[in-house]
Amino acid sequence: MTQILVIDDEVIFHSLVARALAEFNFTVTAAENGLGGLSLARSLQPDLIICDVMMPDIIGYEVVRSLRREPEFAQTPILMLTAQSGLQDKLKSFEAGADDHLTKPFEPAELAARVSVLLRRAQMAQAAKTAGPSAAREAQMIAVHSLRGGTGCSSLAVNLSIGLRSLWQGETILLDLTMMAGQVALMLNASLKRTWADIARFTPVELDEEAVNSIITRHESGLDFIAAPTLPSEADTITSQTLEAALRLIKRRYEYVVADLPHDFHEMTLQALDISDLILLVASPDMASIRATAAALDTYQKLSYPVERIKLVLNATFPRLGLQHEKIAAALGLPISIIIPHTQDLFVEAINTGKPVISNKPREPIASLLEDYAFHISKPAQKKSRPENPSETWQRVYQRYSERRK
Repeated sequence: MTQILVIDDEVIFHSLVARALAEFNFTVTAAENGLGGLSLARSLQPDLIICDVMMPDIIGYEVVRSLRREPEFAQTPILMLTAQSGLQDKLKSFEAGADDHLTKPFEPAELAARVSVLLRRAQMAQAAKTAGPSAAREAQMIAVHSLRGGTGCSSLAVNLSIGLRSLWQGETILLDLTMMAGQVALMLNASLKRTWADIARFTPVELDEEAVNSIITRHESGLDFIAAPTLPSEADTITSQTLEAALRLIKRRYEYVVADLPHDFHEMTLQALDISDLILLVASPDMASIRATAAALDTYQKLSYPVERIKLVLNATFPRLGLQHEKIAAALGLPISIIIPHTQDLFVEAINTGKPVISNKPREPIASLLEDYAFHISKPAQKKSRPENPSETWQRVYQRYSERRK
């Protein structure tokens, strides 16, 4: 039977939560303070935890942080239930590692719905991890890179990852390797339950699939991802050797691996670039960005990266006065593989809501363009044949392709 733990110093909310969840026949256990909640959590190992914020001994944020530091609670769904209703309070809940935030007083139906969604996501994630790989395979790894910030690398990485997952329904993972200020979790509206920092204590020899699995989160789209830590001090604990070992394990399990890289050529960036099958080099149509792109291409050449591995992506991050596309391609000596038109409002909305354009607004022209590009960078063998059970995304891409051929 599903076990729910409620941690709240106001006893009346113990009864209100139990009543709201009565139809599900859950077992609801309650603790009246933070320390008691931590003790009960460790002894009961509940399927889901509902935690208040303001309590007499320790606040709920600290309860959540303490639990997330323990591997057995890395993936346990946690809902913050609190009178704190401001945006900053919600952000604090997610930063602490909670999965959701609901304000008191609450509607019983809404609480029941939130709990059901969290439990279902947890079950999906567990099923994916216990099932393991469907067959021995080496992933196609795609690195998204730029030497200049503000070109939309993270948005591109997030949307293309979801596009690849939706197209082929195969195991796909997005790696946020921008360790100092990663944005992937924010863009997927996910809390930082576990990050790369949580495997920093492992040596490359000690690191195994179980350890790597413990930092993987599954998005509602079916996409897996590994988040970057929030604090630079946490990022500093991760060694390039541990990252290299983790990448080897990940590539054996997944069909597609997409890496959102920092804007540099530091050791960890080079590790990801070295083993990538494709490098999406992202630029915007301004002189500063094109100069940075030329510098990146020069470095790729010195590193002996084959030019066929590099695809130039031009993202119009401003509406007017951009450099001409033809002149950009000529100056860089590389054809532009895709031009992303200026759709700033859609992407800003997507970032602020944590709902990527490609999945939240699939009928928008930009979503269609990104779906088509995800198909373009897919494995050649997959593109040559119709899937046995075509996804809706594949069918949309195929329909557009057929219409263009008429």
